[in-house]
Amino acid sequence: MTVQAPIRRSHAERRATTRARVLAAARDVLCAQGYSGATMNVIRDATGMSMGAIQHQFPTKARLMAAVVEAFSIQQSHIYMAAIRRGASPREKLENLIDTNLDLVGSPYAAAALEVHLARRNDPELEMEVDPIARRFDRRMFRWSRCILRAAGIDNEDATRSMQMLSNAVTCGLIVEYIRNPDAAAIERTKRIWRAQMLATIFGPE
Repeated sequence: MTVQAPIRRSHAERRATTRARVLAAARDVLCAQGYSGATMNVIRDATGMSMGAIQHQFPTKARLMAAVVEAFSIQQSHIYMAAIRRGASPREKLENLIDTNLDLVGSPYAAAALEVHLARRNDPELEMEVDPIARRFDRRMFRWSRCILRAAGIDNEDATRSMQMLSNAVTCGLIVEYIRNPDAAAIERTKRIWRAQMLATIFGPE
């Protein structure tokens, strides 16, 4: 009987596996213990890896926290784009976008990313790492929202930006409620109310 030699993974594959493992651990620790509790030592213990292996890819906590935010931003972008493409009309596109955004409220990544964003104001190094990622994501979301609203006959950039800020505020508030007191029924009711108000504000009553 011929025994096959174990398949050796490439350096890139090993690196990607390590990166994914560290990001998952950082996300979970952030979600469970908040930013202050997500120390590099706690994350190291959660991965079962050596600190050297972690710091080879993420030399500082700020770099790691920024990578968590970036991973969530990439995930959001893919999900949002797919939701927009499923819509046959501007209203359907926006409905899908709102629904998808609200579905992410209970995501561990959403809670983790919010913890990082809140910590930015007191950590200049973290702010420097995360700000470019946040700005790119916000610009992308603004472009998509503007395209949908223009197709619906609404061509006012100030109104678009205000609606985006209001949507962000509601989403962040719901994430905080989910972290503090995950009353699923109450959160679902709030989602339905907010969805109806947002669509009525933009398109008028059905």
